[in-house]
Amino acid sequence: MPRLAPGRHPCAVFRGSSVDQVEWPVTGRESGSTSVRDCFEYKSRMKFTWKWIAIPLLLGAFGAAAAPWTFSGEALRRELADQMMQTTGLRAIATGRATFAILPRPRIKLEKVSISDENGSLAVVTDFLKGDLRILPLIAGRMELASLLLVSPTITYDIDGQPLKQSGAIARASDTLPATPEAAGADEARLGVISISGGSARIMSKAQGFDTRVDDINLTLDWPRLSSPASLNGTITWAGEVAEVAAWLGKPAAVLRGEQSSMTMKIESPGLSLSTNGALSGSPRLQYEGRVAVATRSLRTLMRTVGVQVPLPGPLANVSLTGNARAGMRSIALSGLRMTVDGNSFEGTLALQGTNVRPTLSGTLASDLLILSPIVSDLPSLTGPEGQWSRAALDLKSLDFADVDLRFSAARARLGRTVFEDTGCSILLTNGRLDVTLGQARTSGGLIKGRASLTPGVAGVDLRASGVFTKIDSGALMKDALRGIRITGEASGQFSFDGQGETVAELIRSVDGRAQITFRNGDIMGLDLEQALRRLEKRPLSIVTEVRSGRTGFETAVVSARLNDGLIELDQAAVSGLGVQLAVTGQASLSDRNLQLRALARQTSGPTASARESGPQLLMEIRGSWDDPALIFDTDSLMRRSEAAAPLLRALEQVPAATAPAQAVP
Repeated sequence: MPRLAPGRHPCAVFRGSSVDQVEWPVTGRESGSTSVRDCFEYKSRMKFTWKWIAIPLLLGAFGAAAAPWTFSGEALRRELADQMMQTTGLRAIATGRATFAILPRPRIKLEKVSISDENGSLAVVTDFLKGDLRILPLIAGRMELASLLLVSPTITYDIDGQPLKQSGAIARASDTLPATPEAAGADEARLGVISISGGSARIMSKAQGFDTRVDDINLTLDWPRLSSPASLNGTITWAGEVAEVAAWLGKPAAVLRGEQSSMTMKIESPGLSLSTNGALSGSPRLQYEGRVAVATRSLRTLMRTVGVQVPLPGPLANVSLTGNARAGMRSIALSGLRMTVDGNSFEGTLALQGTNVRPTLSGTLASDLLILSPIVSDLPSLTGPEGQWSRAALDLKSLDFADVDLRFSAARARLGRTVFEDTGCSILLTNGRLDVTLGQARTSGGLIKGRASLTPGVAGVDLRASGVFTKIDSGALMKDALRGIRITGEASGQFSFDGQGETVAELIRSVDGRAQITFRNGDIMGLDLEQALRRLEKRPLSIVTEVRSGRTGFETAVVSARLNDGLIELDQAAVSGLGVQLAVTGQASLSDRNLQLRALARQTSGPTASARESGPQLLMEIRGSWDDPALIFDTDSLMRRSEAAAPLLRALEQVPAATAPAQAVP
């Protein structure tokens, strides 16, 4: 059992062990023993005594330390300005009332406060600034903010100015070398918690052409020390929608010195969902690399909100993408991309690069099934309400905003009811000139290739187009594209034309070019010329109605034409088949959309035989709108061939012309 030195209380040596009692020698007092409970009571009395001694001392020290700020608003303003400068390098000026309170916790309140850097790149103006103070520094006579609240501030932030890199603890930390004593010392600087309640901000960058406004800002930045992780949480209102924001940066000080730090961020709003997880590095320039997932109801609306016009066709609605992102201040590259837009799914890569002139969008995308209807539905209409060519002005100014180099491939592509397979195309937009190239597309058993370009010119829009197609099943293609069949057979041909104009109507009227099409082993639907020629000798007048039913088979049909100022002149239009030959001359107007053709059908004994000189012939004219042309026959020649009508026609021809009666001479 432990022995107690003379004059000492037994509980002074009691340490809470298993010893129940402590004995001490008698020195002017009775010997005895002390129990464990007696020792606990002794310690409680000592704590109670020291508490009532310490509290007045602390309050006295606290009051003495707080006295300069309690009675002097100028001292509060000065301390706030000094700490703001030391920590962030920003100037803080308070012109309104300043108050200081100790209970329930030490805090300050300043009115009419403005915070800015030397160049004005960052400017914060708030009616009220509230701050909580750390107690120990306050007792030592220093005012050190643990948290700061800005009430309804107005913020202007120019990204190009880099205001936090001029002076202060943040700037000092960024100027030190990694893994040095200087860096370790700089990282110990205290920051704290900064909150914004009901604020608004304008964020801009002239170098990047960026200018946007954020309202109803309610955010909290928690960054205790430079060496500690930093987190940002809260809500903002952007483009009329409330968004929840959450971000975390593991090593902010490392990023300031050009090193790397893990980072996560999430934004959720009705119109935008964004989440990313990766690494942020600061050298040689600020760059982020990680996994990203984005979804938006309308990409066009989202980009328009930040002042960016998207020069791509289609609604660009219901967009979602996931992939590996590598982003800098003026560029972003996406690899391993999976994207859905306008109901179409793509895989591939995309890259957006900002330049001083215009941004550049490039990429390669592949799709199993590409629905083209949403894309072409957003293009300007070719016709007006009255059914004629549109007279609305063609505006290509939006195409000058960006340069685009996109390449698409699709196992299957669909436009209306027409299906294309193994399709490859590219969209190239350079300095406002649009080039669309169809590398190949298989449809209706054949192959199509083509190219079209639109260039803004002095006289409006310059259009150039060319194409070639081989072994196309014309009947199947017309059935899918036009919902009707006018000619069948295997079609091959080529075309090229150009034109210019400020409207679609003007452009069509100026078209010049050439076209040639060859059909093999097909039929002309709705016209039975072979049967009409056989009946021409016996019942010539009946063929007027009978010829419009059935079909005319042919071995070959060749059409060669010149385009001049919107007028199609037929150089050759000949059909050769079993029992019939058809030659067509005349012209068709693209601008008026009507036909003026003359056709001569002659009977033959075979597809390669010449027409019988004395055999039956049928002369026809095709006139009117090309949507519903009229077929007109030479009724005089038909009546001469009719045994019943010929005598009547001859009698009418023999009747002398009526003469005017003689007038009396006055």
